[in-house]
Amino acid sequence: MIGFLRSIFGMEETAGTRTVAGSPGNPDAKDTAYLRESKRRLNELHHLVDRYKGTQHSAQLQAVYEKTKRIHTYLADKQKWYELEVFHLQHTDHFLSTYTVIMDAHQQHRKAAHRSATARASAAVRRAASGLFRSDRKEVKAVQQTNRETSQRALRDLTEANAKVPQLTLPHISINTFAKVAYLQEGPSGTLTTHEIGFTSTTEEKTEFIAYISERLGLEHITYVGNAIAELPTQHTDQPIEMVPVIHWNGCPYAINLEDERLFPVRTYRNSR
Repeated sequence: MIGFLRSIFGMEETAGTRTVAGSPGNPDAKDTAYLRESKRRLNELHHLVDRYKGTQHSAQLQAVYEKTKRIHTYLADKQKWYELEVFHLQHTDHFLSTYTVIMDAHQQHRKAAHRSATARASAAVRRAASGLFRSDRKEVKAVQQTNRETSQRALRDLTEANAKVPQLTLPHISINTFAKVAYLQEGPSGTLTTHEIGFTSTTEEKTEFIAYISERLGLEHITYVGNAIAELPTQHTDQPIEMVPVIHWNGCPYAINLEDERLFPVRTYRNSR
């Protein structure tokens, strides 16, 4: 980079003495073409500067552009068209070619890394989805028991408060701001790891849960709202009242039965307790 800058800085001092080998022909007939090509290179250089914005070389690229623009103005005002063309041939073209290749390679590397990371994440989610809630595994039974105990505690709180548990015929639910629902993710070796999701979970934990739900249920553009206790029909337990996750999708909130992979539209309200 510094070498290019020095070359361009030195060019301004010697531009007036440079000549092109061979007969120049008729400069009046070609000066318009030289000027047009010079402006084209300036535009390409300006575009290259934009591509480097935000990098550690941004200021240097901007300095090269400003210097090149001044040399263009100086030689055009002096009508030194051949010297202008020689300057671009010896400096600008090589500079544009070199740093365009560098940026292209850098962006291709970033895209490849992003695709690789996305593929790894997608594979991890698929592995997790394929291993969740298999009733023949002790980890699954432990998570289900944990969620049932959480639901029982929340139900007792509602009973003591003389509050009515929402029914599907009146699907109003209140977001619980402290209870967490457990779910499982499967690692590369097949080991199941217990995770929890709740209203107070971190952004990373919520993002991970959204990725799981998106892959498992085939949904896009969803957000996690929190957990709520509700009475949902289920095939795997005699206790239909349980704590379940709530998501927002297509403008409406839905409660999720994770074991049956089913959505239930609900209405939410804030509990003042």
